[in-house]
Amino acid sequence: MSEHLTEQEQIETLKRWWAENGRGILTGIVLALAGYFGYQWWQGDQRSKAEAASDLYQGFIQAVSANDNQPDNKQLTTAKSLAEQLKNEYGSRIYASQASLRLAAIAVDKSDLEVAQTHLQWVLDNSKEDAMKLLAKRRLATVIAARGKPDEALKLIEGSVPPAFAALYSETRGDILRQKGDDAGARSAYEQALTELLPEQAGSTQLLQLKVESLAVASGEEQKPSEPAPEGGE
Repeated sequence: MSEHLTEQEQIETLKRWWAENGRGILTGIVLALAGYFGYQWWQGDQRSKAEAASDLYQGFIQAVSANDNQPDNKQLTTAKSLAEQLKNEYGSRIYASQASLRLAAIAVDKSDLEVAQTHLQWVLDNSKEDAMKLLAKRRLATVIAARGKPDEALKLIEGSVPPAFAALYSETRGDILRQKGDDAGARSAYEQALTELLPEQAGSTQLLQLKVESLAVASGEEQKPSEPAPEGGE
């Protein structure tokens, strides 16, 4: 007997092997191709969404920056409409949070603190960026305090924060405590902020020192000139 399979036997063996394994191989190939093309489609979809969100945000910036950052009612209405579209369609992207922060700042300038609080709370609830949420929380605390709820504002900014935000949060805490009339607590918070400043934040040193010194003056701790010694004392 030949030790080698005849051509017909080889064909039959291949047929049997394909009958047993062919379906699994085809399934694997189909799944691999589906995964590859699915990933390519997802990447393209993400790029398309990013570009669309960027275009909306550019339109928003043009509207709020008009007239040297003093948009008229029509331009402001356009900006608000674009911001709402960003939040509704691309709420998880940074552009939506940036637009809300900008609208909050405009509302504060117009003394519309309730609207400002709404925009800031949206960022806090919806942003996927930690830095954005920390920035929004600090501004929200300031707005809430300005609306007459300093204790609620202080509670909002309790706890530790990353070093890049530590000095800012301590300064904000000092501002709110000063608003409450707690000058000692405010001064302590400002002094803490001074110790937390990072090298790149050195520009805030002078303002914080002025806040500390103003509280020292208010509490009567300013230096008094020394009195001259009496001549010829007894």
